[in-house]
Amino acid sequence: MLGIVLAGGQSQRFGQDKARYQLANQPLNNVGLAAAKLQLLCEHVIVSANTNNFSALAAQFASDQHVTVTRDQAPFVQQGPLSGIYATTCLSPELTDYLLLAVDYPLMTTTILTTLTTAANCYAATPTRDHYLVSHFQTSQAIVRDDLLLGDLRVSHFMTATCQAVPITFPASRALINLNKLEALTDVN
Repeated sequence: MLGIVLAGGQSQRFGQDKARYQLANQPLNNVGLAAAKLQLLCEHVIVSANTNNFSALAAQFASDQHVTVTRDQAPFVQQGPLSGIYATTCLSPELTDYLLLAVDYPLMTTTILTTLTTAANCYAATPTRDHYLVSHFQTSQAIVRDDLLLGDLRVSHFMTATCQAVPITFPASRALINLNKLEALTDVN
């Protein structure tokens, strides 16, 4: 199983690079936290960066032989999380088992991630929200490419229709807080 850290978002609502942001009470920045958690469960972790943060993230993980940093691959550049998944599959084109965690979830627990690994093609959910960017699924480069070529860039569609993923419901908790805005930090710090 390979880990994917989605760290290539534009962070427009957040106001700064969410991947490199470090919460006051955390030992690492968001991308470092996500990679460390996935390394506990995956043989290798691939960090999907964007053009702006690629160099900084490559430098951050330069000495970690279990982490590879990549960025969006043509012709699917800056097309959201699905283009980040595609960039990852370019490094492992065959059908592969992935555990996905976006940097949006700095409080994610290894307990939730471990639970996801016990089922094929699933994603985290709470009673009120689906969290497609915390998921476990199988895919290949050709499958992701075909989805992107169809023009439906929603990860929700990719997970539910293409991967046939099902939700695994967890109680609402701080672990599943999605940090989209700096204001959300009042719930975290």
